[in-house]
Amino acid sequence: MSLAPFAALESRVNNAVFARLANAEVSIDGGSAIGGIFDDGYALGSVGPLGMSGSQPTVAVPSAQVPSQPVGKAITVNGVAYLVAAVEPDGVGSTRLLLEAA
Repeated sequence: MSLAPFAALESRVNNAVFARLANAEVSIDGGSAIGGIFDDGYALGSVGPLGMSGSQPTVAVPSAQVPSQPVGKAITVNGVAYLVAAVEPDGVGSTRLLLEAA
């Protein structure tokens, strides 16, 4: 069984998604600018009986655009400097990069 037709379809779908939904210009480790989907979400955590809020900015980019071993590399999102803190590939062509302030 060949996965080539599925891989080609997956690539076309991912390209269409990022072309339509990208809300950020992303450059990883000084590379060329690519479209990404940026989210600076709010999270509420608990610290004993008290709550504590925080955020973990993330950006989703096509997996093919992510260099090998990106953790710790510089990344800019809409001109703002970050470092890649963690990588979460989804297994179908998109990778979510968790960011921290540079």
